[in-house]
Amino acid sequence: MRPTYACFIDLRKAFDRVPHEALFRKLESLGIRGRCLEFYRGLYRSSWTQVSSRISDTLSPAFPFCRGVRQGDPSSPLLFDLFINDLLEQCRPFGIRVVGMPESCIGTENRLPGLMFADDVVLLSPSRHCLEASMRKEMRPTYACFIDLRKAFDRVPHEALFRKLESLGIRGRCLEFYRGLYRSSWTQVSSRISDTLSPAFPFCRGVRQGDPSSPLLFDLFINDLLEQCRPFGIRVVGMPESTMVGSTENRLPGLMFADDVVLLSPSRHCLEASMRKVSEYLTKLEMEVGASKCGVTVFHGCVDKVRRRQWQLQGKDIPVVEEYRYLGIDLNCNLDEGFTVRRQIQRYRQKLHMATPFLRNGRIPMDLRLRVVKSCLLPSLLWGSEWWGMHQLHAKRLSLVLNQTLRMVVGVHAKHTGVSIPALYTELGIPSVESLIAGRRARLWAKGPSMRTWISQLCQWIPTFRKGTWVKNTKAWLLRRLGSSAVREIERSPRGSKALQRAVQQVIHQKWLTTGKMTQTNTWKEYCQYALQNGSALLRDSSLDYPEYSKSLSWLMRIRVGGWSSCSRLARTGILDEQWKTCCPCCLVNVPETLSHLLCECTRWGPKRLGIFGPMAMLLTKIPAIFDGSCYSLLGGRFVATTSLEENSNGITVEEMQEKKALDEAIHRWWMTGEFTYQACTRSTLVALELDNGSSQCGFRTDLPGFILVGQFLEAVMGIRMSIIYNLRRFSLDSDDVKNTTTSRRPEGYGEAIGIA
Repeated sequence: MRPTYACFIDLRKAFDRVPHEALFRKLESLGIRGRCLEFYRGLYRSSWTQVSSRISDTLSPAFPFCRGVRQGDPSSPLLFDLFINDLLEQCRPFGIRVVGMPESCIGTENRLPGLMFADDVVLLSPSRHCLEASMRKEMRPTYACFIDLRKAFDRVPHEALFRKLESLGIRGRCLEFYRGLYRSSWTQVSSRISDTLSPAFPFCRGVRQGDPSSPLLFDLFINDLLEQCRPFGIRVVGMPESTMVGSTENRLPGLMFADDVVLLSPSRHCLEASMRKVSEYLTKLEMEVGASKCGVTVFHGCVDKVRRRQWQLQGKDIPVVEEYRYLGIDLNCNLDEGFTVRRQIQRYRQKLHMATPFLRNGRIPMDLRLRVVKSCLLPSLLWGSEWWGMHQLHAKRLSLVLNQTLRMVVGVHAKHTGVSIPALYTELGIPSVESLIAGRRARLWAKGPSMRTWISQLCQWIPTFRKGTWVKNTKAWLLRRLGSSAVREIERSPRGSKALQRAVQQVIHQKWLTTGKMTQTNTWKEYCQYALQNGSALLRDSSLDYPEYSKSLSWLMRIRVGGWSSCSRLARTGILDEQWKTCCPCCLVNVPETLSHLLCECTRWGPKRLGIFGPMAMLLTKIPAIFDGSCYSLLGGRFVATTSLEENSNGITVEEMQEKKALDEAIHRWWMTGEFTYQACTRSTLVALELDNGSSQCGFRTDLPGFILVGQFLEAVMGIRMSIIYNLRRFSLDSDDVKNTTTSRRPEGYGEAIGIA
């Protein structure tokens, strides 16, 4: 008893989901035409239905329905059987063998692929592999040959090019212009041994390098390469034959982009015939293939069977490959998106390794480093995302490497876990990876039907029996995320594809900023609470206005996104001793080291604070007490963004709240322009701030904007602070008594370790 593997299939609402147009095409292909076909067309064209409400007994207005056979009609079961009758034909090679039945009874093989009765289907196979192949009926093998034309642009014969242009209708002055242009083309050859040049001589092959018309001339010269291979191409399911111009078959012989050619065929015999046609045509055009860069493979098939044959182009052996890089995209035999994404990440890491010294250099303005990321690195990472976009797993993998890149830009370690990723993307003005790849795929989906390539045909004629096509999945994703009304409105606009891309990026990026685990960090909450995003554009643009302060601005942006670790956090993670949870190692005061303490209160940095901020230094020491322990005003944040008079319940009077808001506005103006002008409600406020000048108004101006001064202070302080922490860590590892160390009693050598006497 040999095992027989079976798969029982239930078609969900089978009779109600039959597309009418697909049904009529199937009837026509079966020979049902004339009055009979027109009868059914008119019958279903006049079919209307109504929907009843579950809440009330009311009926909706009547509307036409485009799917499903008519309930109660005696001909409906017959129409459904005709529509789905050939379901098992493509599974016949994987069916069970009927013992005793000669092969001539069922085609060329005596195999039973399964059984059908109405919408009840069962697949039968002799092995698990055959059953999987039957279940994945859409994965028919497609044989491909990737062709590389050896020095294609340099080998175009001029006379053959002119004859091709003349056959295309390009005559008169236009043709004479190109004849004269190439007739007067001369060249020289330089010697590798010396710097001498050979005498000038005319060249009779190749289009002119650097000429904008050269790619167009080459395309016209080689454009009809695949026309003679059309009978051997793959059949596009769902496309009627009459739509093909100049042919009676809906077949795709291959794809071309400049000198990159790929032949597509449904079988090995057809691929061999296509390769023979191409070889003859290239020999006629005096072109040559680079056999070492070509490759033959099969998608969703057995590569070992392909290796058993010898494949040749122009008499040269073509290797059989399991993966190939076509137009910058790595493809394997299964067309696995995950494989393509992994290879994309590998190549991106190589480029990132070369660009790391440039990205880490704080002396280079931030804006220049960001432009390199956006123009060089990011496009290479997202290349081909029009195919595999709208996939969260792929977006997560790409985000990991892009996060490392952006951390380098702001000056932190590539794997620093304290940086808030949403704050980092917002600070640098880069949308999330998920929104970028989804926007690119949405744009191609909207632009595809109007393109003059094969993708327009694929978008127009969608197979009805396949559930998960690229077009269907994209549309379902857009309807789920944007809604049907928004998608229809964008499709009607003149710039529909770009408008759809922007809409998708905005929706996905906004959702990314408001949901997920990364938005639950304290750094991101404080970034939004104090509206730090309002100053991110100013910092990026000012890096070119103040290039000498590029490193200072990098430090400021690093602190804004959480790219620093306080001693309290280092102590909690075990890097420093427990005592530094409540003690600042710089000033040795029993106060936890926080950002407010570092910027405004630490006495060790008092001289630097006074030397950099000047008249503003005295006010800085008062900021944490005024704004409830917050110093985000110095980072470009706003206290008024989090507090309102109505929400205040701490016993603060209205006058005091108004004073705080006025002072917050003055500090923010100083942070942006360097001008501090504060109109106090009472003179006592200025006395408390130690800004008394005999009136209720105080004003001064610093030489530079406040954000530059804050960056200078951070640059001057953080390097020394990091040295203190490093020496303290080294001292704690070398000393056995470090756990018993206090601020009043320290072991020998402790002062030298942290840099104080």
